[in-house]
Amino acid sequence: MATLTELRRRFETSPDCKFVSPEIYLQRLTGRQSMVRADEPSANLLGLLDQETGNRILVPVEDFMRRRTASSFAQ
Repeated sequence: MATLTELRRRFETSPDCKFVSPEIYLQRLTGRQSMVRADEPSANLLGLLDQETGNRILVPVEDFMRRRTASSFAQ
């Protein structure tokens, strides 16, 4: 069975996938682009798929949660 690191590396090397920051993920999620959720639970990744281009952006769940926790404390 592949480790989390190995699973993520497969996506990192895929030409149609790009890892982004939680901020960029949120911008794309709420933006005007035609994006649909395309998570990868086996690799613990949140994802969005651009239906027009077929490209996907991914963010590790722990990075996203860390950002949310930091935002909660800042308020």
